[in-house]
Amino acid sequence: MKKKLAVMILVASMAASLLAACGAEADEKTNDAQAGEETAAEAAEENAEPAEEAESEPAGEELTVAGIVFQDDEFMNALINGMKKACEENGVEFVSSNSNNDQSREVELINTYAGQGVDAICIAPLDKEASLASLGAASAQGVAIGSVNMEISDSDFLVGGYASDDYANGHQVGEYAAKWIAEKYDRPIKVGLIHYDHQLPEQSSNRYGGFFAALDEAGIEYEIVANQGAEKEDLALSAASDMITAHPDIDVFYGANGGGLQGLVQAVAQSGKAGEMYAFGYDAQEGICQQLLDENDILQAIVVQDPYSQGYSSATLLIQYLKGEVEAVGTTESTPGFLLTRDDPEAVETYVEENYK
Repeated sequence: MKKKLAVMILVASMAASLLAACGAEADEKTNDAQAGEETAAEAAEENAEPAEEAESEPAGEELTVAGIVFQDDEFMNALINGMKKACEENGVEFVSSNSNNDQSREVELINTYAGQGVDAICIAPLDKEASLASLGAASAQGVAIGSVNMEISDSDFLVGGYASDDYANGHQVGEYAAKWIAEKYDRPIKVGLIHYDHQLPEQSSNRYGGFFAALDEAGIEYEIVANQGAEKEDLALSAASDMITAHPDIDVFYGANGGGLQGLVQAVAQSGKAGEMYAFGYDAQEGICQQLLDENDILQAIVVQDPYSQGYSSATLLIQYLKGEVEAVGTTESTPGFLLTRDDPEAVETYVEENYK
């Protein structure tokens, strides 16, 4: 009996030990599993980016810049190409339109782009007052505004922009013309002027105002016997031809923009007055540069703007503003021009090679 009791006690003791061991093993596995879950969670937490970092600055392609110019010519196309290049380099979408010298069309384009939600407008304005009024309304809707090809000294919404110093550039080519005229003539000269006062009166008058101021300062005696507004090549060809018919004794022409200058040089060539009539002017285009190299000896000197760089720099400034890298300045920055002259054909050829080939 005692043996049976001892055996039963031993069996019970072994069973209890076995159960305790199994329970301990189960607890250990549970603890290991929990520890593994905690480690994985900690790792995931360490690798996860903070929520505020995930909501970073929008990608460049989400920005859109609209370019607006007012004329379809080589100069304006260069402005657009500069803007487009700046946007391409920064991954920004670019759209563009031409107002075709129509103020109401310009207003329509500004309003349309603002309504479409573009981030910025880079514009060659038609009129300082009328254009800025429409642009101010777009700015109030949250559109950043940049200007190109027009000097603006003070604006409460303009981000900034780049434009030529029209008076200084006109004066620069006038200084060259004054020396040339003084060497060629020992008498007062007669001048024909092709301008575009009807289109951009302030800009146009600055360009020829600087030219004639330089003649005055040099003591050149001259009379403006004919002047007419003609901003495009075909219009200037007709206008200058009429001037030559009415005043066949004109000595010198001045063209205040590229289209006007090209047209008037063609008019002189077609009239058979090469060698009797000469020209100076404002703007460089490939055709104008070729006229500087032409043996007909009509065009003597031009002052060169850089529309591509102006468009590129203005669009770049807008993009930097949109990204918070610069602040608005409210004014345009003047970019200096430089001369190309008939007596330095190598410089003309180099310019053509670098800009049009």
